[in-house]
Amino acid sequence: MDNKEENKKIYASFREYLLKSQISNSENFDKSILSLSSAALGISLAFIKDVVNLQIAQHTILLKISWILFTISIIATMLSFMTSQKSITVQLDYAEKYYLEEKMEYLNKNNWWTTVTIFLNNSSAFVFVIAIIFTVLFVILNIN
Repeated sequence: MDNKEENKKIYASFREYLLKSQISNSENFDKSILSLSSAALGISLAFIKDVVNLQIAQHTILLKISWILFTISIIATMLSFMTSQKSITVQLDYAEKYYLEEKMEYLNKNNWWTTVTIFLNNSSAFVFVIAIIFTVLFVILNIN
């Protein structure tokens, strides 16, 4: 076997490893955002009264916005699960058209569902971070 063929095999193996790692990281990220957003929303709804006296609290709009943002983060993550599945279905169709039907235009065809999934994943993380900031800011501003 010549060096070029061996390099192709090494590349294919390495690429497969990286793709599996990427999938694992993405799954863990989604689960983390979903778990953390749900927990943060639940904890702040149930126990914020134990930290801050809501009867005299100021800047309650920050807390309400954080609840909305946690909810948006949860919804965006859940939607990303659905759009990811649709993206995979479309990509499988593209692969069939390219590899089996030899339609060259499907080699690098844009998959809109992938773009939506990436947007939802990035949005859920961003909104989660902002929600945490608003919650912490509310507590800081109201601690005696």
